[in-house]
Amino acid sequence: MSAPTISTIIPAHDVAGHLGACLDSVTAQRGPFQHEVIVVDDASTDTTARVAAAHPGVRLLRLPVNSGPSAARNLGIEAASGALVAFLDADDLWPPGRLAAGLAVLSAHPDIGLVFGDCALFDDQGERLASFFADAGLDERFWGDALRVVDQDLKLFRLNYIPTGAVLVRREHLLAVGGFDPARRLVEDLELWLRLAQVCAFAHVPAVWQHKRCHAASASNRREAMALANLEVLGGHWRRRRPELRRRGLRMHGYFAYEYLLLGDLRARAGDLRGARRWYLRALRTAPSLRALYHWLRALALRPSVPPQAAPGGEP
Repeated sequence: MSAPTISTIIPAHDVAGHLGACLDSVTAQRGPFQHEVIVVDDASTDTTARVAAAHPGVRLLRLPVNSGPSAARNLGIEAASGALVAFLDADDLWPPGRLAAGLAVLSAHPDIGLVFGDCALFDDQGERLASFFADAGLDERFWGDALRVVDQDLKLFRLNYIPTGAVLVRREHLLAVGGFDPARRLVEDLELWLRLAQVCAFAHVPAVWQHKRCHAASASNRREAMALANLEVLGGHWRRRRPELRRRGLRMHGYFAYEYLLLGDLRARAGDLRGARRWYLRALRTAPSLRALYHWLRALALRPSVPPQAAPGGEP
């Protein structure tokens, strides 16, 4: 039998300074597979496309208008020739052997559609900052099995436990669910995992498969926007599947109230007491607690420091 082809898809927008190192770590992967590396230049204004085109063995695709990582990855998925797909952001790195390890799991378990490993953060000086699995306490008790993720969809409602750059997934499943939601620029990965969790089994491996660069430009640093996007994604899936999820024991009121409190705190720190009151009141109505009551009353007692229009727009 011929070796399987793995297609690695790298969305890239104005990352010329990091893309070369990323591609070096990707093209250095070795194992019993053929490797297709696709960089999707998302309308960069720097030399990102030039860096990609100059790298041996890299296929360059281009979007004429900046469309975000979802649209860029979808273009790569459509163009991919591999039966297996991996993703990596253009400022991140892979350790040696990451693809071979993922292929070994999927080859040994044809019923598993997606496998992922751990992610370690590092800064621009190369210092490792944290391991996602270790920091989040993701051990066998959380997973429920030494290989498979038990109740994989229910767990995603509590935590996005899958690092996008540490995934290897069968392309047929990506096509079956329609890929990433192109309208989403934040939390697009969680939204896709929730759909994939309904069509294929997930497996986890307790080894670092992604080195994620931590810097000020990271989307994950936009805490308020991320929290709002997270609520929108989880709220939408919860509403569509609520009867089934409730029968399986999932309850979301406490989680949503916690997120509303977080948004209230962020608005309060920004000096927007009207916005803070709104989120605290929503938390109080969703899952009454002394903490929510205290913060709502405290916000009521203080004088607003910004005009009403500074409060965030519609609630999810």
